[in-house]
Amino acid sequence: MIRVTGGAFRGRNLRVPAEGVRPTPSMVRQALFSILGGLWADGFEGRTMLDLFAGSGVMAVEALGRGLDTAVCVEKARPVFSVLRGNVDDLGLAERARCLNLDANKFLANDNTEAYDLIYMDPPYALTDLRDAVLLTAGARSRLTPDGVLLLEQDVRHNPPPAVGCLTQFMTRRWGQTQVSFYHVAENSRLPRIV
Repeated sequence: MIRVTGGAFRGRNLRVPAEGVRPTPSMVRQALFSILGGLWADGFEGRTMLDLFAGSGVMAVEALGRGLDTAVCVEKARPVFSVLRGNVDDLGLAERARCLNLDANKFLANDNTEAYDLIYMDPPYALTDLRDAVLLTAGARSRLTPDGVLLLEQDVRHNPPPAVGCLTQFMTRRWGQTQVSFYHVAENSRLPRIV
């Protein structure tokens, strides 16, 4: 089980698959949503999220609990997807969280959504080729709103690319062995400058 750290679902427990996932630590989740709150002065309401490699769905649940309107959760592994769907249903979020049992790259190649405010990517740490392929697909055309952010979680041993396609990295933060890189579309960005 993993506990939700904030928002309307704070303190609720989510199931975690027995194997095949590495949930984002609670300290990292709290810090990320604090940073996002600073980037988005008008808050989380009215925003949308794409959660790639969604696992248990904890990142989408954290976001929806803080006021995001909708989330699309993409998870390829069928046993993990079953847990994701169960967590979303248990919290009554089926209307706001669309869960898809698909490969992340295939989803991105066929997704017709104009843009998301938040894209969260947490691919398996060891699969850097997969990470790079999905990041390249995400960066091939703008999938972010003007103040949208793509967050890439990975192990600190892996160096995130400074730019890919239309995406430019503007910040990286580390917590223990976890590193999260922040990307935006630089020429469209309305985000405040953060160092």
